[in-house]
Amino acid sequence: MHYLVTVGYETENLDRNGNPRLQKLKYIVEAESVEEATIVASKYRAGDIRSSQSIAIVKMPIECIIDKKNTPEYYK
Repeated sequence: MHYLVTVGYETENLDRNGNPRLQKLKYIVEAESVEEATIVASKYRAGDIRSSQSIAIVKMPIECIIDKKNTPEYYK
């Protein structure tokens, strides 16, 4: 299963209340559950020096990913 994980990274810009604005980036994570996707995303974010937080995790309704690694026969 694949999950779409939205992560908010703090920027130097401030909003009206003086809080850092968030730059929202999306990642596709292969995992068996939301909990596993959360753990994988946290480990990925741990390698970044920017302050960040997971904003949303949504299961993606994908049947199959067609790419060179999974289905090389279609790329000949």
